Amino acid sequence: MSSLVSTFITHISQCFVTASAENLLTSIPLTAEHPFFGPLRQALSTVSESSISSSSVTQQLGFIGNDIKDNLATFISAILKNVQGIPSSTSVDEAYSSFSSLSSVYNEANKLYAMTNNDGQQIHAFMNPLMVILAKSLVKVSNHAALLSTLPLRHPKSSRSIRDSTRQVIERSLQISNTTTSESDWNANSNQQYLVGDIIWDLSIILFRIYAERKLHSQSAELSRTLESLSPHENKRLTARGQNITSTTICQSYYWRGRIRLVLLDFRQAKYWLDKAWGMVPKDQQGWKQRRSIIIRLIAVKILLGRIPNENTLSEYNLPEFLPLIHAYKTGNIPLWRKTLDNNRDWFRKRSIWLILYERGEILLWRNLFRQTLKFYHQFDSSLPKNKCPTWIFISAVHKTFLNTGEIEDGSIELEDIICIISSLIDHGLIRGFLSYSHRQLIMKPTQNGLGCFPKISDVEPRKIQLAGQT
Repeated sequence: MSSLVSTFITHISQCFVTASAENLLTSIPLTAEHPFFGPLRQALSTVSESSISSSSVTQQLGFIGNDIKDNLATFISAILKNVQGIPSSTSVDEAYSSFSSLSSVYNEANKLYAMTNNDGQQIHAFMNPLMVILAKSLVKVSNHAALLSTLPLRHPKSSRSIRDSTRQVIERSLQISNTTTSESDWNANSNQQYLVGDIIWDLSIILFRIYAERKLHSQSAELSRTLESLSPHENKRLTARGQNITSTTICQSYYWRGRIRLVLLDFRQAKYWLDKAWGMVPKDQQGWKQRRSIIIRLIAVKILLGRIPNENTLSEYNLPEFLPLIHAYKTGNIPLWRKTLDNNRDWFRKRSIWLILYERGEILLWRNLFRQTLKFYHQFDSSLPKNKCPTWIFISAVHKTFLNTGEIEDGSIELEDIICIISSLIDHGLIRGFLSYSHRQLIMKPTQNGLGCFPKISDVEPRKIQLAGQT
């Protein structure tokens, strides 16, 4: 074995003995971009695979305790094999080989990271920075390998299998960092330089991105619940360990939790988390993109909660796509709403708000259109009864709204259609009243302005999506 390889093994083992997080992070060449990668690969080119096996590495770890020697030797061996690489005939094979070897490094790192002492406390918390870098590096390498793979979905080297494997190994790191700590243990150890729980937010952000890309909403919701049920509680952890966790990391964690609540139609919780993210996001020019990402989702949430965003905000963050939507929302102009969403479909879909606005938003526009109609009806004659109105006024309003628009409702709306729409609005709590089909009237609670059957949208509890297996 070359002297460089032997020196590398000794150096990494010393990093573990001294619990030196910085030296460990800067010394391990995970990808070709690392300055040690090239020289170490050249040195390994003349070394047989058996010479860097875990059993061979173990022989050089005489000063390492027996409790971690085997796991450390396997970890170092995986690092050396990752650097050494496997000759490949095609770029596809080379990409998968790089992913597979780096995944092995990560798996062995997880074993070391999970080790505890006799009291059940993790002994390698100093690996925190390395675990985060490993997760980010593996995502990058796996994305490249998955992009090149053309194999069937069930094949172990398929794009889906590669992404699943990546997700699972990072989930294992999150599971380790989510170790429940008793009150007494927390009070005794919360002042240490490293605790495994410190990286749960970094890992969760990486997983949130993976889940979002693959539309794994159940996993996102479960991850969000995990963060909100930490023991000790998240707020207590952040108060005690805030100096080790950047505000940007916490901000992104809040943002992703708000984003999944929006997808699940839990608008109040979405607003809660997005508002928390907005409160932490940097207010300087460097934070502009972050603020824009948050405000886009906040605008969607506020519209669906009946709160119209300020046009100055749209101008400040260059969001003209929302202007016609807001105009359509205020006036109940359903054709304009649909046209705007169709014309900007790609823009809204890229931000995961198109379907929510299209489906949930449209029913609010029907509500706004009917409210406007009833308002004009009473303004026309203030002596009309305030506890009922004829359904023909809604037929007339819909006819005028869709006239010459080319929409399916153009010239085809009849009483039965209006009854179905009003029934749906009643079912969603957006109209408080009931229909008298025989009298062709909407019966409602009398109020001075005659609009008592239309509660504020912000007072209506929207239906949430119930995920399979969720109680």
